[in-house]
Amino acid sequence: MAGEVGEGGGTRFAVRAYDPEASFQLLADPVAQWLDWEEQANLIGFRVSTVPVEVALSKIDRDSLEVFVLPGAPDEIVKRFVRGRSVLCARHPLNRDPSVAWQTTPVAERWSARFTSSRTLAMFGPESGAGLFSLKLATDHPHPDFLQPEKTKLRSEAMDAVRWAFHLERIDRLLPPLTGARLIPEILVVLERGGETGFMVRDLRFFQDGCYTLPALSLPFVGRQIARAGSADFASFWRTHYAEAVGRGKARLLLRYGLFFETPNPQNLLVRFDAGLRPLPEIVFRDVGDGDCATDANESPTRPWSRLVGDIRPETKNSFWAFGEAGEHSIDVALLESWYAAHDDAYFAELAATLPELAPAPSLDPAARLDHWNAILRTARGEETVAAYFDREMARATAERARR
Repeated sequence: MAGEVGEGGGTRFAVRAYDPEASFQLLADPVAQWLDWEEQANLIGFRVSTVPVEVALSKIDRDSLEVFVLPGAPDEIVKRFVRGRSVLCARHPLNRDPSVAWQTTPVAERWSARFTSSRTLAMFGPESGAGLFSLKLATDHPHPDFLQPEKTKLRSEAMDAVRWAFHLERIDRLLPPLTGARLIPEILVVLERGGETGFMVRDLRFFQDGCYTLPALSLPFVGRQIARAGSADFASFWRTHYAEAVGRGKARLLLRYGLFFETPNPQNLLVRFDAGLRPLPEIVFRDVGDGDCATDANESPTRPWSRLVGDIRPETKNSFWAFGEAGEHSIDVALLESWYAAHDDAYFAELAATLPELAPAPSLDPAARLDHWNAILRTARGEETVAAYFDREMARATAERARR
């Protein structure tokens, strides 16, 4: 046993050692393996107990709350919280800030949870129902020894998640299914009426499909073992299945939704594998509330979007955050630089493949590609090309639906 979370948020456990040369031990249960990687195969400062923790929930009158049930929300999860005129509201087990809502209200239920490498808790126990989901909670301590008072402020991020949920649903109705990337949007947002605190619920039932899910923050710690299990070279394996896949996935999200992420760091990027530990061709992005809009998607009435209203932001290095700060597991600078380049090559190649009429000349200096796209997508020619692309995609989606 790894230990337990002590009173007041302290920890008592031995941090697991990860030997890159050790034989690879994969848990039979993919959800258990995901949680183990979340809790133990990451930065020492983020490592937490694998022992379940208790989340206390209070029954709060709905009139004192702002409740948003978002598109695609499954009844089986929503009904775990919304109980007629009352809502079960959770408190983070590590929070010590008395200003956070529902800290002292009577406890109606207690559910089992597991920590992740953020302030989000995975709800996996029988009390939370059959479907796997997670809770993002306001807390001044996302980790036992990390004081971050700003993490008690959830309103801005929560309202961004609400707005994006409806934009994503509108766009998904227009276009064929997204490939190569996947989003985990929130399905339920609850805020203290007029206040800053609350919680957000994400549907994680697809984690129960028999495939394995690696949080990218764990890559420096177990990436060598995973590559070796596939008889692959570490550098080239993760160049293909992480660096290039992330760059391509970001471009696809931008092209489809006009969306980019403010801080797409490895805590919020997930690599998926089949039951044989072969990488699946999609990168999963969680924390849609961290998204921002580079386009007029918020205003476009008939198409997903038409034009840029802000600069494109690939945020390359952020997606490799802390890979070079993992102690003996750190990835060296030269390899990281090669992965940055692979990420950017894949990102801009995806833009060029989707909108070839706007692609720069092959002779363009790679460092000038971002400026090129930021400029061309603001021109009349850029708007016309984007409109024609979406018209073709919407026609394809209509034809595919008619064939079903």
